[in-house]
Amino acid sequence: MSEKLEVIKTRRGNPALWVGGGATTSKFSARFVMRAGRLARAIFIARYGHRCNAGQALVPLLEGDIVVELSGRRPASPDNPDLFILARRIISFEDDNQHKIAIVEYVDVSVDDIPPSVWRGCEIYHNRDGRYFIAE
Repeated sequence: MSEKLEVIKTRRGNPALWVGGGATTSKFSARFVMRAGRLARAIFIARYGHRCNAGQALVPLLEGDIVVELSGRRPASPDNPDLFILARRIISFEDDNQHKIAIVEYVDVSVDDIPPSVWRGCEIYHNRDGRYFIAE
């Protein structure tokens, strides 16, 4: 079963998605992109802006990428019983006038597939650093 996910267009018209995350007093959240089992590289890292949001680094998207969203109550760890994982694989892209639309399908992602840097980034209180959620 496929679904649509609105993504942004870069200046050159390519699809991209903001990633990032962090922790608040009692909760954490994150969004990142996996490409071939590893974190995807970013084309831009924000140095200022809101804390703990998914707008910390801009990642270009390709067909086959997996967009993963994590959330739950702290602590952020694979052993957390309150952990919620939403993972979607990008099947294709459609063009709208101002936006790109990604056609996605839901997939299963194991907690073992989540890189250690993502767990560290999810534990940082009011995180502003998107480097935890991208490949360096």
